[in-house]
Amino acid sequence: MLLLKFAIYLYSLMQEKKSIRIRFIGDVSFNDRYIPLLESGDNPFQVVLPLLQNADLVVGNLECLAKGTAQNERKVPRIHTSVKALNALKHLNIGLVSLATNHVYDNLEEGYEKSVGILGQLGIAHLGASLKSEEVAKPFIFEKKETKIGFLNYVHEDTNPKIPKEAKVYANIYDLPKILEAIRTLKTEVDKVVVLLHWGGKCDYGYFPHQEQVNHAKQMVDAGASAIIGHHTHTFQSNLIYKNVPIYFSLGNFCFDDIVMDENVFPIRESGRKGGVVELEFAESVINHQVFPFRLDGLIPVPDTYLKSEFDKWQKRFNVIRHVPVGYSLYYYLLKRLEPVHFHAQQNNTTIVGVAVQKVKRIFGLG
Repeated sequence: MLLLKFAIYLYSLMQEKKSIRIRFIGDVSFNDRYIPLLESGDNPFQVVLPLLQNADLVVGNLECLAKGTAQNERKVPRIHTSVKALNALKHLNIGLVSLATNHVYDNLEEGYEKSVGILGQLGIAHLGASLKSEEVAKPFIFEKKETKIGFLNYVHEDTNPKIPKEAKVYANIYDLPKILEAIRTLKTEVDKVVVLLHWGGKCDYGYFPHQEQVNHAKQMVDAGASAIIGHHTHTFQSNLIYKNVPIYFSLGNFCFDDIVMDENVFPIRESGRKGGVVELEFAESVINHQVFPFRLDGLIPVPDTYLKSEFDKWQKRFNVIRHVPVGYSLYYYLLKRLEPVHFHAQQNNTTIVGVAVQKVKRIFGLG
C-alpha cells in the first residue's frame, strides 16, 4: 500500500512538471484617466499582481492603442491611450495580447504602428491584426515543456469595428467556416489549440452569451479547439464545458475607464466593474480551469472572492435557461428592454423599481 501511494505521488509530481498554466485577463484599456495615472509612474495593478504570477504565460486582450494625429471618424465611441502609458503593460506580466478587437483601427495606421512598436520593446507577442493582409490570420505558437499550444484570434463584425476597406490595418474578421478550417489545420501542428474571440455584440453587458455563440463554440470544439476564451461584452459571462473543453464566453473588463469623446461620456456600467482572471492548466490528458474574481475599485482591479458566489448564481441560471425552449428568447427580450433602465438606475443611485416610481410620479405631476 505504501509503495502504491508513493508511486501515485511520484506520478502526480511528474504530471505537475509537465503541466502548463496559462492565465487570461479580459479587456485591457489604458484610456482617459488611466493615461495621466500611468504616465506619472503609478502602478494601479500592484494589488492584483499575485493573480498574474506563477503562470507560464499571461494572455490579455489589448483594447486600447496609442493615439495618432488622426482617428477613425466612422467609429463611435473611440478610445486611445499614450505611448508612455502603454509601457505599463510591463506591470501585468503579459506575454501575449490579442489585437483583433473593435477598437484596433480607432487611431488608424499611426496608432497601430506605435502600439506594436511598444509591444516589441516590451517583448510582448501579439496576434489577430497586422499591417500585412497575408499575416493577419497567422497563429501564435507557445512552446514549453515539450508542449505546443497554438492561439488563433478573431473579431466579430457585430462588435462594430468599423474598419474601412481602404484601411492599411487588417483585422482577422470572424468567419465561422474559415475559423473551423484554421483550427483543423493548426491542430495538426500543435498539441492544443486556444481560440481567442472578440464577439458578443448582440448581448453587450449581458451575463449570458448569445445562443449563436454557444452553437458556434460547439462547432469549434468539434473541429479541434482545446479551449475558447472570449472578450468584448464588458461583463464576466457564464461558461460552458462541452466535451470536456472549457468555453469562457467573456472575461469582462480587466481595466477600463469611462470613455470621454468630445462632449459625450460613455460610462462603464456597474456590471462592467466585475471581472475574472481565468487559469487554464494544460495537463497531459485534461484541461483544468478556475476563475479568480476581482472588481474595479475606481481604476484599481482588486481581488474579490465574494464575487464567486455571484458568478456561480449566474452560472446556475445559465445552466437552466439554455435548456428551456424559449429561455434565450425571453432573456434577450428582457435584456434589450431592462438593461437601459438598469443602467439609468445605476447612474442615478436608485433601483429599477425606483425608476418606475419616478416615471409614475412624472406622469401624474407628483415630482
